[in-house]
Amino acid sequence: MRRGKPHPALTEFRLCKEFGWTPTALAHQSAKKVEEFIVIINEMDRQTEEEMKKAKREGNRRVR
Repeated sequence: MRRGKPHPALTEFRLCKEFGWTPTALAHQSAKKVEEFIVIINEMDRQTEEEMKKAKREGNRRVR
């Protein structure tokens, strides 16, 4: 379930956490590079969500 665009501070936090940047290092990245890394984070989140759904489906099959 998507809740819309995240708060900019959350995006900054995730970029720093995921890619090992400090806020200063993030500020020195080009807008294009930041956008590319946001795409990567979104794809990683999508894949994680799909894996969780798959695991839940497989768990439900074993219960029956």
